[in-house]
Amino acid sequence: MTAEIADVAIVGAGPAGAAAARLLSSWGKRVVLLTRSPNPRPLAESLPPSCTKLFDQLGVRGLVDGAGFVRATGNTVQWAGKPRTVEMFDPGVEGYQVSRDAFDALLLAAGHAAGARIVRDVNVTSVVRLENSHWRVAYHGSSNGSFVDAPWVLDCSGRVGIVARREWRRPSTAARTIALVGVWERAEWPIEDATHTLVESYDGGWGWSVPVAKDRRYVTVMLDPAITEIPARAGLTQAYRDELSRTAMLKEILAGATPVGEPWGCDASAYSADRFAGDGVVLIGDAASFVDPLSSFGIKKALASAWLGSVAVNTSLGDSTMAAPALELFARRERAMFDHLQRQSAALARDAAGAHVSAYWENRSDVDELLDDGELDVSRLREDERVLGAFHELRDRPSVSLRPGDSLAFVDRPVVRGNRVRLERHLVNGSFVSPVRYCRGVDLVLMTELSGTHSQVPDLFDAYNRVAPPAPLPDFLGALSTLIGYGALTFA
Repeated sequence: MTAEIADVAIVGAGPAGAAAARLLSSWGKRVVLLTRSPNPRPLAESLPPSCTKLFDQLGVRGLVDGAGFVRATGNTVQWAGKPRTVEMFDPGVEGYQVSRDAFDALLLAAGHAAGARIVRDVNVTSVVRLENSHWRVAYHGSSNGSFVDAPWVLDCSGRVGIVARREWRRPSTAARTIALVGVWERAEWPIEDATHTLVESYDGGWGWSVPVAKDRRYVTVMLDPAITEIPARAGLTQAYRDELSRTAMLKEILAGATPVGEPWGCDASAYSADRFAGDGVVLIGDAASFVDPLSSFGIKKALASAWLGSVAVNTSLGDSTMAAPALELFARRERAMFDHLQRQSAALARDAAGAHVSAYWENRSDVDELLDDGELDVSRLREDERVLGAFHELRDRPSVSLRPGDSLAFVDRPVVRGNRVRLERHLVNGSFVSPVRYCRGVDLVLMTELSGTHSQVPDLFDAYNRVAPPAPLPDFLGALSTLIGYGALTFA
């Protein structure tokens, strides 16, 4: 049997796999995507407004906007025993409420339109390294089997983890979570804004609801199977109804609603990996890690992972000497995103644990701190006494004469430029946790190079904006104060 030859073989056609197929094909790469039959029970998910930036990167924003998905104006939240609140997005900004079958099909069609070959309704049976350093991906359909040979394999197979489970998936020590999902219909929903995602905590877990049409909502409760017994299929409907009866907001809106079919359960436990990329394999999206659904960023994380993973592979195919730094950048960002979202979920769990005294919330409220990576955390800098002190000194001095601090040095670190990874200089000194390049979008390396050439801050500001994308004055002053406060620059 002759194997099909490709530059990239992609396993899985969820948002991560379809997005990667779209990007790599549009950049001229030969892509074969292998996908199983569609899930007969698709989920619904809420996408934040910030996903539009990723849609623009994929070139699908017009398709998504025109697909008829419910456009959300915010969230309605009843959390940690506090009164119900309506949290609106910024004026003129909307999120998306999507049914995964329609959303995934849209992205997959976009990948096909870009030139990817889509092989549907097949199961991948093995992924084996060949002597020529390519990978052979074997798959089997209803009538026959075949192979794809490619130097790169993207595992986008989600929780299944065709490659990830075999070698790289990290055994999870976090508490397990099971989602019980049901679909409900009602002509008019008794809530202030019917486009909103509803989120509620209660003693036994938490629940949420997403509208996919004016009269239809998905309603899900999240449980810990070590605490709450999850029965077999025959008893699942009653268990689901029992959990809903423990809620307040969800129980209220479902009074008078009609269930559509029977509820079902699925694993929603968080996990991560020890490795995310290497040796011609990249774990993308949920194959690499799965964040606690409390973060509400599952699809955004998958699309961001697909974008950066595709950039890393595109770089490696074009220049093998850049493969290591490109994959290192991808792995670092993947790990940082997982840690960041887990921290967000833990913060919400700590709030809930203060109101709901239960093992469910106690088991989910402790996550390690995340180290800053590449760009400084602006929220922390606003309260940093070193930065505030430097700002006041800049304001009070009639003129400034700046020079590099004694411990300032530069190292090359990978950054994304277009669809390639490049090596560019970053700052290091004793005060930064890791090498940094940007603060509030301001290029710190460029700022240090220009700092000694002007004695007036307005002149330095003008000089920076002539050679870099213009920065707002508050952001510029914040970045300059940070460099001084952290000792990267000092007054001569």
